[in-house]
Amino acid sequence: MYGRFSLISRLISPALSCSYPGANERSRIGTGTWGVRVHQDFNGLPSLSMLSDDILVDHIFDYLMVEDILCLRMVNKLFYNLTHHGIIWKRFLQRIGPNVPALPPSTHYSPHFLTSFEAERLVIRAITVHKNWILPNPPAASYLPVQAHRHILSMVVLPGGKYLVASACNLAKTHYSLVVYVLDHRIRGIVPLAETPVRGKAYNVCAKYVNVEGTPSILIGYIRRKTLKGHQSTNRIDPSIYNPYLNNPRCQIDAPMPLEYVATCLQISLDALDALGNPTLVPGSQEFFDFAASQPPPFRLLGYLRSDSELRNVDLGEVDGVPNMVVAKMPETIVMKELTFEGRISTFKCAREVTLSQQEQPICNLRLLPLQGQILVVRSTNRPQLAPANPLPGGPPIIPDVMFTVAMFPTPEPGDGEAGEFNPLSISSFYGKDIEDFQISDPHVLNDHGGDFLPPPINIFYRNESGGRICHMIIPPTPRESAPEGFRSTGKPHYAISNLKSNMMHRLSFKNDESRTVCRTFVVPGCLRSLFYSVPRDNRSDTLSIRNFSGHLLSKQGNDAYSIMRREMLQNILRNVPKHRENMLGQFNLPSYILDHIRNGVTAIAWDEGTGRIFYSKPHETMLHILDMAATPLETINGQRYPLPLEDERMLDL
Repeated sequence: MYGRFSLISRLISPALSCSYPGANERSRIGTGTWGVRVHQDFNGLPSLSMLSDDILVDHIFDYLMVEDILCLRMVNKLFYNLTHHGIIWKRFLQRIGPNVPALPPSTHYSPHFLTSFEAERLVIRAITVHKNWILPNPPAASYLPVQAHRHILSMVVLPGGKYLVASACNLAKTHYSLVVYVLDHRIRGIVPLAETPVRGKAYNVCAKYVNVEGTPSILIGYIRRKTLKGHQSTNRIDPSIYNPYLNNPRCQIDAPMPLEYVATCLQISLDALDALGNPTLVPGSQEFFDFAASQPPPFRLLGYLRSDSELRNVDLGEVDGVPNMVVAKMPETIVMKELTFEGRISTFKCAREVTLSQQEQPICNLRLLPLQGQILVVRSTNRPQLAPANPLPGGPPIIPDVMFTVAMFPTPEPGDGEAGEFNPLSISSFYGKDIEDFQISDPHVLNDHGGDFLPPPINIFYRNESGGRICHMIIPPTPRESAPEGFRSTGKPHYAISNLKSNMMHRLSFKNDESRTVCRTFVVPGCLRSLFYSVPRDNRSDTLSIRNFSGHLLSKQGNDAYSIMRREMLQNILRNVPKHRENMLGQFNLPSYILDHIRNGVTAIAWDEGTGRIFYSKPHETMLHILDMAATPLETINGQRYPLPLEDERMLDL
């Protein structure tokens, strides 16, 4: 258990552990005061303990690194208490800039209201995630199963790992809902705070922090399928099962009846979540339920879109101060809806790449770049080719060549319902075989770190060669001096197709005692840390038998500009920052019981690169499982430090 090891030992060499010890009682050492401190008898010799708290905290400790503070903490009671002072850890937070896990844009998580424990946890998380991730075989610091009370079908973690939004149902799959979980509750750890019913499975779930009419909120967008009126079957066929095969828009599974698609956006305010997550209310208690019943409904419907054509790839963002929902309407149309009272809708068709303009070029994925006023769109189509004159009997199937494009389109004028056909502002074309499952990272950064930091790149991943190989494309931000004038003066990030690099390929396989199994690989993209997981190629069910996880670096040895900037920021608070591993991919070093657990089937996976946590659910159960790549300090249910409480409890609120 973590309680048997010092925090400094976990920081330098994280050890595998099981779960939070969950101490229910705290032992009181005594109540200290600011005026009276514990001094040891030094026989009149001068010592640091003779200096005032202000001099120690504001001046002496300001020159120390994290390792020094943690070592000093083990000297005596005085330094144990003083090294928990919030100002020390908030200074560290300022120095590491974008390495800090993103925080919700609410008052509760503003720097002024952060407690010393929360500030220290953020710093230690940033350090230990980095140290573990760059190892040749990244380890998991802990594993924790928790009761989710619903069967989770898919989920997404908000940046910074404070909230998780899940598409869920009961075990009988007769009732569907969306559930918002808080992930760092002081008493119960992970707690469902709010739930709203959904008429059918919610898929392609997207969640973002957005200000709505001045209210910091979480916006949740999702797609729902339903049968058209007059075609509803008495067999109660579930329309949500007719998905594109392996996220490949060129390989559709046709439904036996016409379907209607509904894209919906909900709002839940962060103030409402902060109130429900108040640690003075014990989750599940009668007091908690009475308080929740006294509050207004947490969810608010902001808007929806209906279409007989397939809708997919929902994205959300604030464009010119107005929240918007962007949806891909198959095959080649993009719809934007303002999430305001007027709800103005804009629609445009993406112009085709000229060399194959006679063929449909369906949208594979998109990403709204709200600060840039543009939409990044990936599309693909099969290249026509002649069949061989004399095909070999029993020969391998002919896999068509695929052309795909990466293009930037402008956002349409609000309310322009039929804007016509838009030509891309810039475009690049690529070719390959059997390409599928394009994933795009989200570069939007919430934190204002108060410095001139390099924005994160945009990562694009896709599979080819029957899923056996992952290809990686990267769009780094345009250097400030080369960006358009409007971006140079404002400091907003700018991304251009001309910056795109596409020469990185990865192949994953799982080695056992007898053979090497060829795998199909999936990616949960991040800006700095992307998560890979592989399944046997012949596994085509919704329940994935995951062989293992792998961590992805942006470049070999972390030599790209963004990785170097993040590493140099950590050097501001650490004496020793380890070097990156040689390879871009590092297969996780997990204990056998976890490997057996994920190989027996996984339903849904979510990844938060800021806090280094993997969340997954399994079929036929209501548990949520967490693999944590970071070591963190612990607290009791009363907010005291674990395993040794602080002598002066007022330090807990600083």
